[in-house]
Amino acid sequence: MENDTPIEVRIMNVQDELSVGERRLAAVILEMECNFSGFTAGEIATRAQVSNPTAARFFRRLGYESYQQAHTQARERAQMGSPLVALRSTERHEKINYDFTDYVRQENHNLSRTADDLAADKLERAVAMLRDARRIWIVGFRNSMIVGSYLHNILNLMREGAALLPRAGMTLGEDLVNVAENDLVVLLSFRRRRPVRGRIARVAQRRGAKVLQIGDFDAPPNDDGVNLTLRCAVEGRGIFDSYGAAMTLVNCLASLLEQSVGGAVASRLTQVESLMEEIDVLAFKS
Repeated sequence: MENDTPIEVRIMNVQDELSVGERRLAAVILEMECNFSGFTAGEIATRAQVSNPTAARFFRRLGYESYQQAHTQARERAQMGSPLVALRSTERHEKINYDFTDYVRQENHNLSRTADDLAADKLERAVAMLRDARRIWIVGFRNSMIVGSYLHNILNLMREGAALLPRAGMTLGEDLVNVAENDLVVLLSFRRRRPVRGRIARVAQRRGAKVLQIGDFDAPPNDDGVNLTLRCAVEGRGIFDSYGAAMTLVNCLASLLEQSVGGAVASRLTQVESLMEEIDVLAFKS
């Protein structure tokens, strides 16, 4: 197993082999969103109600030499996406390079890597989820909200029942209470991820909704037949992540959705254009 394989992927690979105590440990770590770098092995064992030797065996079963190796990986992953961390690790030059082609090459690399991971059947299933959902709840935080806002704007032009969360002045609980069976929660999960995302996914599934996660390559490739993860490369040329590939994926999903839905989109867009013209004229006259 590769040393940089995320712990949640390691757990998925061996979950059928885990003992009862190890399953409790796995549940505790997943509940922490795999950000357990602030805890000792003993503290995690106590939370899972298992012995320290059981915890040690668990991490070795996952392919780590020790808990410390897993702890170091968790700490490094928690820092990924931080511009300050990137700034400290980036070689600085006295002369600034103003060559834009460096950024173009990075975007091309991100797009190619993203395309290699997005099989046609994944796109087809994602479009079906967007098409067939009763309502679509788009959830994003921090930089993820950038992609979420674009997705919401496009979906709102194509169909009714799309909402972007969290809404101003509302808590997530006040919105998620409306999630019901046959709904879809689109979870934008780019680094740095907030721990609440896992709890949102579990609430959605408990209420009978499906979950479509769009994230970076550090997100586990979940694909259980009901829920699906689409991953995008986000590495930037400088110290900031780039969301060009993610925006292209959203554009792709929207275009495929339009083809899948057919005339209904044209009808809705016609109404939108008519209302825009009417409101703009009225606004101008006022």
